[in-house]
Amino acid sequence: MVLPMPSPQKSKSGVYYFRQRVPADLTRKVGKAELLYSLRTKDPTEAKARFAQEAAKVAMRWKALRAVPEPLPHIQLVALAGELYRRQMALLRVEPGEPELWVEVLNLLGRLDGDSEALERWYGPTADELLLDHGLATDAASRIRLIQEAHTAYRQAAEQLLRQARGDYRPDPNADRFPELTAPSQSAAKGITIGDLFDLWERDHLADGKSKRTPRDHRQKIDDFIAYLGHEDATRVTSKDVADWTQGLRHERGLAAKTVSDKYLSALRSVFGAGVSKFKIDRNPVSPVRVKVPKRVRERSSGYTDDEAVKVLKAALEAPDAPGNTSPVNRLVYRWLPWICAYTGARAGEIAQLRKEDFTVEHGVHCIRITPEAGSVKSGEYRIVPLHPHLVEQGLLKMVAGSKGGPLFYAESKRQRKAGSSRAGYARGKVSEWVRDTVGITDPRVQPNHAWRHRFKTIARDVGIEHRYMDAIQGHADGSASAEYGENTMKALYREIQKLPRYNVEAPGKRR
Repeated sequence: MVLPMPSPQKSKSGVYYFRQRVPADLTRKVGKAELLYSLRTKDPTEAKARFAQEAAKVAMRWKALRAVPEPLPHIQLVALAGELYRRQMALLRVEPGEPELWVEVLNLLGRLDGDSEALERWYGPTADELLLDHGLATDAASRIRLIQEAHTAYRQAAEQLLRQARGDYRPDPNADRFPELTAPSQSAAKGITIGDLFDLWERDHLADGKSKRTPRDHRQKIDDFIAYLGHEDATRVTSKDVADWTQGLRHERGLAAKTVSDKYLSALRSVFGAGVSKFKIDRNPVSPVRVKVPKRVRERSSGYTDDEAVKVLKAALEAPDAPGNTSPVNRLVYRWLPWICAYTGARAGEIAQLRKEDFTVEHGVHCIRITPEAGSVKSGEYRIVPLHPHLVEQGLLKMVAGSKGGPLFYAESKRQRKAGSSRAGYARGKVSEWVRDTVGITDPRVQPNHAWRHRFKTIARDVGIEHRYMDAIQGHADGSASAEYGENTMKALYREIQKLPRYNVEAPGKRR
């Protein structure tokens, strides 16, 4: 799947809008998770042009917010002030207004001289906006100098507009004092930033139709590394920097070796790898670094035991009628998510995000469609999974038919959730808590939701389901070339799913 390119969005009134999500790492700085504002046109061609201009401006703002503040040379400050001068002159080029207005403006500007607080109130927001527009971040001293240069530029514009208001339209003899804004950007001056490399990796990742959750997760790891370094210059990063960071994660912050290796180091390796492949940096400093993951000591099966499975499924049957103030939608997810996971081996998040329209019939077989359209799917690919007859007999399809449409196991809401979270993920988490707190499966060595996935594999082997069919049902890829040949038909998958024995919750510890 290729994601559509961002484009103007048309409102019911016909006016086009600019809409873009704020990157997860910048939501706190920006103060919101999404930008949405009018492009002030109903013409589609004009809307596209304005959208492109806004998108470029927004991209520079993200760059500025991620940049490391540094001093700006005086020539750059004067060049930036020149842009303000030209904007003011262009705005009033044809009709400057009455001379008395500009006399009063010049008197006001004169009263601002030497008053730092007044200059900050008058020009501070304009200076900040100007820096953002150019993707620049500067230190406090340079910002104060920019405010002063902006004041001087506005005074020059007011003097020229006063002359024009009196009928003198000869060019401003001092208009050419402003140099061009030609100095290199911060990333070019200091070497490409780690944030730039992340953007390169993220763009390809999303264009390839992969999970939208991964960039949010990777960004958190990248920001952690940047905070550790104290700078964002990708060209200055050494393998020792990376190795020291991983050591700190393990021994000072207490993260597990597997977490450091598979999450933190993996994210960094991918981002710097993108920089090498795009010829933005010459080497990947992460490549030589390894975090040894000790072999896990297994004290029990990762899947539920017979007794545990029956205990959870029996509680699930009783969940709709359990006393308490549990919401109807939570009772529904407690009732069905464990049972569907038990008979499909699917990831709990894939089931929690099921919608009414994801229930379908293929060649006469009732199925569920697990698709990225509904939310996160780890493989990034949809699959069709036949429903075990026991689920149908329990009334699953009747429940679906009686639903109003959309998500089955969580309530839709326009309220923005924090980056990296989802309502389906919240529903999945509620089931996990319910298994721990209400059902009483407290063994920390077993994961309340993921245990079904392990158990499915165990039972499938017991009853002789072929490995390739297990993988097709569960969404596992075996990595073999032969897996790319032929298809697993619904007839074959349903034949295999029927081999799974029914759970007898009336007789704990036994399967029939």
